Amino acid sequence: MRILVTGASGFVGKPLVKKLKSENHDVIEITSSNFTSMWELERNSIDVVIHLAVKTAAGGYCQEHPGEQWIVNSSINADMLAYWAQYQQRAHMVTFGSSCGYNKDVIKTEENYLKGEVEEGYEVYGNAKRNLLVGLKALKKEYLMSSNYLIPSVLYGPNYNLDDKHFIFDLIRKIHTAKNGGERVVLWGDGTQTRELIYIDDAINIIMSCINNPDAPDIFNLSSGNEYTLNHYAQTICDIIGYDYNKIEWDTNAFVGAPNKKLINTHLKDYKFTTLENGLKNTIKYYESRSSSSK
Repeated sequence: MRILVTGASGFVGKPLVKKLKSENHDVIEITSSNFTSMWELERNSIDVVIHLAVKTAAGGYCQEHPGEQWIVNSSINADMLAYWAQYQQRAHMVTFGSSCGYNKDVIKTEENYLKGEVEEGYEVYGNAKRNLLVGLKALKKEYLMSSNYLIPSVLYGPNYNLDDKHFIFDLIRKIHTAKNGGERVVLWGDGTQTRELIYIDDAINIIMSCINNPDAPDIFNLSSGNEYTLNHYAQTICDIIGYDYNKIEWDTNAFVGAPNKKLINTHLKDYKFTTLENGLKNTIKYYESRSSSSK
């Protein structure tokens, strides 16, 4: 198949492109440096569009740059959907939503995704992702275009940007640094807040299943349904790295977001997800190899 991938140089995009090429697909890679190049492609020449391009970051970006985030993501999504509708209507699209698009008080099943306000603190990003889904629904209604909208938990694994501040990478960085004589470990909240992780290989496999399975649901949570407390993640990382968990301090005044983000595993009950311990071991191994080589 001929497959167009936006965000091809990102954390998900890179391994996905590698996987697609290994299966002999013809891949067109769209990055921030050549985003508008898609308009130069021949009409009705694409079989699948995988839209991953997005502007966001952990560690306060959503709260500190709401204007920039709204402008950039609204532009990216509007341009992508316009191109898809005008030039590649026969193509199937696979794209991502965000768990912060859920209201904090609803049971996080797909039919509740657009109910209530989005998660507090992430109003811009959550609504930008919701608007993307509204666009997909509109194009399906008018032009009968098909798509999968995946709502993922936090994705993690090797080959991430070492500056990434998503909570799991921050935990690894802080605990590893303390183990090697650096600053003490101070974590946010009281450790009881819960989060779910999805290993990068699992995300790639599930995206591939959408490409190969036309009967996949239009919208579904990319979730195993298994959440753990921040305490549990910290303890597991300490065990792997060899750091005394009892030395960790907790800042109960820090911003922690929603106390939990449990997504309901509606459609992936038969998928065997990578275990947390194996995923963390691989991620920590990558971090240790990269952090030592950068010294």
